[in-house]
Amino acid sequence: MLSTKWIWRAGRQLGAAALLVALSGALGLPPSATSLGQAQAATLDGQAFDNTTVVSDRTLRLNGLGLRGVAWIKAFVAGLYLAAPSKDSAQILTMPGPKRLRLKIMLQAPSHELTKSLTGRIEDHESEAVRAQLADRLSRLAGLIDGIGDLHPGDALDLDYLPDQGISLRLNERVIGAPVAGDDLYRAVLKIFVGEHPVDKRMKEGLLRGGV
Repeated sequence: MLSTKWIWRAGRQLGAAALLVALSGALGLPPSATSLGQAQAATLDGQAFDNTTVVSDRTLRLNGLGLRGVAWIKAFVAGLYLAAPSKDSAQILTMPGPKRLRLKIMLQAPSHELTKSLTGRIEDHESEAVRAQLADRLSRLAGLIDGIGDLHPGDALDLDYLPDQGISLRLNERVIGAPVAGDDLYRAVLKIFVGEHPVDKRMKEGLLRGGV
């Protein structure tokens, strides 16, 4: 998420300059988050994230940052915001209250590629019963993401969990559509990043730092 196929296809458009910038990724060096000030921001691969944010009138803290990429091709940096820091994925997945998963986009991509990766991971790793329970709502969420069109470098895509409302999608601070109900749906999405079968193990490790 984004798909490996798309990451490689988009990578061919980056050119030599981007290749040099991303050389550390090609060498397999682990990403690391760097604080820019206790009350300011944290960065990973040039993508800055506020240390706190407010969702549903509650202040959330940045739990960690993780890079999604293949070799030197970098798709996005994800930041996970929680009410209380945690390094335990099981605790995070069942934690009540609002949450935010922010993706800072680093490559131009059609949003339907993101949708395909999201729905594909859920189909591959959730039980038949869970898939049936999520089907209609997952389809609505997929439709909202597809409706974005192209994602561009510098875009910030938020997947928020709002208690008693569900998943709220935002692009560059603008709300996209109505919330899609269900903490179970948000949990299924979050599993893609920090669950037992993450799409990217190093990204999961970064998101589970327990505070940045």
